[in-house]
Amino acid sequence: MGQRPQIDIEALRRGGVVKLREKDMFAIWVKTACCNLTSRQLIGVADISDKYGRGIILFTTRQIPIIPFIDLKDVEEVKGELAQVELGLDRCGPRVRNINVCYEDKICPEAATNSISLGEKLDRFFYSDIPHKIKIGVSGCRKNCVVCRVLSDIGFIGVERDGEKGYDAYVGGRLGLNPFVGLKMADCIPEEGCVRFVQNYFDLLGTEGRKGERAADLIHRLGAEKVRQELNRGLQEGPLQEPIKCETALEERGQDGKMILRIRATCGEVTSRQLRKIAHISARYGKGFVHFAVRGAPEIPCIDRKCLEDVEKALREVNLQILDKGIDNLQTCFGEYCTHSIVDTQSLLRSIEGKAEQLGVDNLDIRVSASGCPNSCGIAHLNDIGFFGVVEPEVDRAQCDGCGICEKVCKRKAIRIIDKIAVIDHTKCGYCGECIKACPVDAKYEKRKGYAILVGGREGEDTRLGQVIGEFLSEEEALEMAEKGLRLLKERGANAAQIIDELGIDRFREELGVV
Repeated sequence: MGQRPQIDIEALRRGGVVKLREKDMFAIWVKTACCNLTSRQLIGVADISDKYGRGIILFTTRQIPIIPFIDLKDVEEVKGELAQVELGLDRCGPRVRNINVCYEDKICPEAATNSISLGEKLDRFFYSDIPHKIKIGVSGCRKNCVVCRVLSDIGFIGVERDGEKGYDAYVGGRLGLNPFVGLKMADCIPEEGCVRFVQNYFDLLGTEGRKGERAADLIHRLGAEKVRQELNRGLQEGPLQEPIKCETALEERGQDGKMILRIRATCGEVTSRQLRKIAHISARYGKGFVHFAVRGAPEIPCIDRKCLEDVEKALREVNLQILDKGIDNLQTCFGEYCTHSIVDTQSLLRSIEGKAEQLGVDNLDIRVSASGCPNSCGIAHLNDIGFFGVVEPEVDRAQCDGCGICEKVCKRKAIRIIDKIAVIDHTKCGYCGECIKACPVDAKYEKRKGYAILVGGREGEDTRLGQVIGEFLSEEEALEMAEKGLRLLKERGANAAQIIDELGIDRFREELGVV
């Protein structure tokens, strides 16, 4: 028998085919137009999941559907069937990602601007072949539902000032091992100015960018003022190119009496049967499309409140419910089946959801999520209570040959090769465990691992990153702290950030039993 050809995992990843923990198993990242899919497209995704996967679809923080558990041999067939419903793949790695947007002003009463219109114009950048990781987000108002100040290298937030509508532009947002809240770089600029602003960023990367560098890194290296000057050049010039039209954009206004229906999908998971029901409801009672939101709860816009009883009945047929009580949707990343994951986030979150029900917590403003590792794809930093997996590496000096691979993969620059031995600075270490995986001679091992807990994160106008107050917790310990935290939030009737401002972080730690 001939030898099996070697798989280029990184090339697949850049094309939206991401390796999972199981042998030959991959996840397919599906690109959305304006973070919406039509009912027909949803049914196509459900059919693919049944035919090639395990009947599961993920609603993710990237505002796209992901189809997990696709065998490598079936990837090309899956791409072909997605194309039949006019869908392609999103990207991963050093590429421009799916453009994230919220609702247009024809649907959302709080929108100051039409985010879909700007999203259509920015979508052309998705097809740029620039070798940098770039995330772009557009929010129609200060509520910032797409959390673009943190989740996007370039984020636009709709505003209205002195009778003028436009966008404030923020640059540098990211989570992960080195989280950063984006800085405001421009005020109330019009749509075409936003397009120019993004083009200026691409031009700056072309002349000043370095491999692997995100917008936050560019700001740290060049300085905020230098970046601001470069990005604000020529914002009043004419249009750059025709927009790429979004099929689900509405032509008419007049959505009085209509609502945006949010559906609970714990961990962002729905079955193919449930997805077909969601598609059916959107076609019969809505406008024939579904919105993918950051927190992983499927949203069907333009539902007439008069039909709510019928919609609830239809959802119950597939064991779904409207997200109208309890705490907000609990969101995570791939969790237990990701190659980077350190902990089983799905297990923890489902237990926390049960605790919230037992405690009778009924406040949709309370947010809890988890990420399998410090990359924080499950937006752990943006919650009242968040968790991510951590692992502490240790060096076996007898095994280490000083090859330096671990030093290169460390994003926190916590490893140095001294006298041909890897030395870890644990004050800098982000506990991601990548050095353990990368070591070719197994000279790194897990000293301890578990959950880190963060508190006080929040989205919206006053975006704040959560603070780590404990590390290397077992699932039982993490669940106990989450229960204490939920009890405290319920008793005080405030979010964690407000309570921390009042009590101080040390007192808050004591309330949760953190030693």
